[in-house]
Amino acid sequence: MRFSFYRLVCLCLFSFLLLEGCSRGKVPITEPADLRGKSMEELQQLRKDILQEKAGKVLSDEELACIEMIREQELRLANPWIFGEWRERHGRRLIFRDDGTVSVGARNGAYDELGIYKYFSAEEPSFETVWTLLLDAAGDPVAMISQPYGENLLYPFHKDRNHVYEQVGDMQISRETGCYFTKVQ
Repeated sequence: MRFSFYRLVCLCLFSFLLLEGCSRGKVPITEPADLRGKSMEELQQLRKDILQEKAGKVLSDEELACIEMIREQELRLANPWIFGEWRERHGRRLIFRDDGTVSVGARNGAYDELGIYKYFSAEEPSFETVWTLLLDAAGDPVAMISQPYGENLLYPFHKDRNHVYEQVGDMQISRETGCYFTKVQ
C-alpha cells in the first residue's frame, strides 16, 4: 500500500495535535530551582496563567503544588532582607538564597539549659535543603528549615531584621536552641 502525500500530511498534523494536547496540561514548575531568577511580576503572571488555563475546572495535584511553590516564592521575594549570610557567634552559618534553597553550616556544639556552649566530640555536618517562609499569628515572617534528621529549625523574625534566635519544633510548639544569628552585611 502506498502512502500518498495527503496521508502523510494528515498523519503529521494528527501527531502534532496529539502532542499539543498532551503538553497543554503540563506544569511549568516542578521544583524550586525552576523559580530561580524570576521576578515577582513573572511569578504572578505564571500563577495567573495556570489558573486561567483551567478556567473554573478542578486543578490537578501537580498544578496545586506548582501554585503553592509560586506563592511561597512570592512570599520570599516580599521579604528580601532575609537573603544572604547569617552567622552564629560560634561560627555556624546560614545562607538563605532567593530560589528557596539554604545552606546550613556545620555545628560543633550546643547550648545547655544554663546557656553554656558545650562542644561535641564530632561535628554535625553541614547540609543543603529548602526553606519555607511562613507568617506567625502576629504576621511576622518565620523561616522554617527542614533538617535531614530531627525537628524543623525555625527562625522567627519579629521586628528585628538583623538578629534572630534559632528554635526547633513547629509553628505551634517550639523551643529555643540558644543559637543567636546575626546578619552579615
